[in-house]
Amino acid sequence: MTPFATFIGRVFGLNPKVRPYLLEARASGFTIGFTITLAVFMDIFLYGVIVPIAPFALAERMGVPEDRVQKDVSISVLVYAAGLLAGSPVFGYLCDTYHNRRLFMMIGLVALAGATLILCLTRCLWLFIVGRLVQGVSAASVWTVGLALVSDSFSEEHIGKMMGIIGTGMSLGTFLGPFLGGIVYDRAGYYAVFGVCFGIIAVDIFLRFFMLEKKDLYRFQSESAVADNESNVDESNVADRVTDKDASDQSTSAPQSKVPAVIRLLGNKRMLNGLFLTIIIGWVLTGLETTLPLRAEDIFDFSSLGTGMLFLPIAITSFLGPLAGWWTDRCGARWPLATGFFFSTPFLIILRLPEDNRTSQIVLMFALLSLLGLSASLLIPSVMAEISVIVFDAEAKQPGIFGKHSAYGQAFALFNLAYSAGSVFGPLEAGFVADADGFGTMAWSLGIISFVASVLAILFTGGYLFNRKGDDNVTQQQQQQQQEESEIAVVAEEEKGVSV
Repeated sequence: MTPFATFIGRVFGLNPKVRPYLLEARASGFTIGFTITLAVFMDIFLYGVIVPIAPFALAERMGVPEDRVQKDVSISVLVYAAGLLAGSPVFGYLCDTYHNRRLFMMIGLVALAGATLILCLTRCLWLFIVGRLVQGVSAASVWTVGLALVSDSFSEEHIGKMMGIIGTGMSLGTFLGPFLGGIVYDRAGYYAVFGVCFGIIAVDIFLRFFMLEKKDLYRFQSESAVADNESNVDESNVADRVTDKDASDQSTSAPQSKVPAVIRLLGNKRMLNGLFLTIIIGWVLTGLETTLPLRAEDIFDFSSLGTGMLFLPIAITSFLGPLAGWWTDRCGARWPLATGFFFSTPFLIILRLPEDNRTSQIVLMFALLSLLGLSASLLIPSVMAEISVIVFDAEAKQPGIFGKHSAYGQAFALFNLAYSAGSVFGPLEAGFVADADGFGTMAWSLGIISFVASVLAILFTGGYLFNRKGDDNVTQQQQQQQQEESEIAVVAEEEKGVSV
C-alpha cells in the first residue's frame, strides 16, 4: 500500500486495515450524536427553507402561470413525500443487510447535495420536481440510517436522552427553515438562500466524513488486544469477530430466523402500537402546522414573518426534549407518551379561544402554543426511544430473531413511513374540517385524537399495562443482565480463538 493510500485511509476511515486518525474521538458518542442531530436539523431545514420561496421561484424563474402555482407547489410537496416513502424501506433494508451505516449516510449526503444544486440552478419546472424527489430520498437516509446508527451507538439507558437531543434538532429545523428562508429571500434574493444551505451542507460533509461507527472502534481495539496476547493470530479471523453492540446481542449458537425482519416487526403488537402513535403525532403536528398560519392571518392580520413567529414557542420548548428522553430512560416510554398526549388535549381544544386582533388575544395564542409545545416535546423522543427498545428487547429475548444483524434500520424505516402517513392524513383531515366547520371544530377534532392516543399509550406502550410480565415487556434490569451475558459469551469465544 502506497503512503498516499495509507494517508487517505487514515483520514477518511475507508480502509478497514488502516487505523484512522483520532479513532476514539471520531467514534465517540458525542461525535455520532452531534453528527446525526445536525443531519436531522439540516434535512428539516432544507425542506422548510424552500417552502416560502417556492411560489416565487415557480412564478418568476420558471414562468408558471399564477393560477397554476399553488397546484405545482403541492405537486412538489407530494413528490418529496414520495421520495421519502420510497427511500425509507430501501435504506432500512440495505443498512441492516450490509451493516455499514456510514456508507449509506454518505450516499444520502451525495443525493442531498445534488438535489440542493438542482433546486438552486434550475429554471425548468420538471427539474425542480426532480430536485424535490431526490431531496426526499436523501431525507430517507437520515431518518432510517441515522437513527439506526444512534441506536447502535448508545445503550438503552441513554437512548431516550439522545433521541430527545435529535428531536430538538428536528424542531429547530422546522422553525428556522421557513423563517430564515423568507427573511433571506426578502433581503438578499434567491441565490442567497441557497448560499446558506450550501454552508450548512459543507459542515455536514465534514462531520459525516469525520464520524466513524462504534464497530470501527471495537474492531481495532479487538485487533490490538489479540495482537498483545498472540502475535500470530490470523488477521482475517480477527476481522470476523463480533464486536459491535448489534451483533453482541446474538449468541453464536442461536439459530437465525429466515423470516424477513420487517415481517417480524409488523407482527410485534408493541411495535404496531408505537407506529400507530407515531401516525397520531404526525397527524396532530402537521394538521396544526397547516391550519394555524391561516388562522393567524385571518384574526391577527399577520404577515409571513409574524406567521412564522407563531412556531417560535414550540421551537423553544423543544429544548426540553433531552429531559423527556431522560424520563423515558428512567421509566420507559409509557408515561412520557401518555402525559404528552393527555396534556396536549386541552391546549389543542382551547386554541379556538383567540378570536380577534387584540394584544391580549395574541398573548393568549402564544401562551397556548407554548403550553402545547411543552406537552408535545415529550412525544417525539419517547416514541423514537420506544421503537429502538422494542428491537433490542426482541433480540434480547430471542437472539437471531432478525437474522445475522439487527433490524434498527428497518424499524426506523417503518417509523418514517408511519410519520409520513400521519403527515398526509393530518393536513387533509384538519384542512377539510376547518373549511367545513371552522378552526374551532378542527381544534376539537385534534384534541379528541390526542386524547385517544393518550389512552392507547397508557394501555399498550411497553407492553399491555395489565400484563406487565408478559412477552412484550422486558425490564431494564433484564436487559442489562442479558447484554452482560452476551458480552461474556463473546469474550469467551475470542479467548478460545486466541488459545487455538
